[in-house]
Amino acid sequence: MLDKYEVCLFTRELSSLTKDYCTCTDPLTKERVYQQKELLREVLRLHYHSEF
Repeated sequence: MLDKYEVCLFTRELSSLTKDYCTCTDPLTKERVYQQKELLREVLRLHYHSEF
């Protein structure tokens, strides 16, 4: 289970990566950013799902 601080950090990082993804032109970097975004989304989804 994540604490509130970790959730805040992950959410902020996801937001930052989403902005970076739109401006990225290098295919390899874009793929890495996409994978990081998906991983963070999954971690946050699992966190919120486990609270209920």
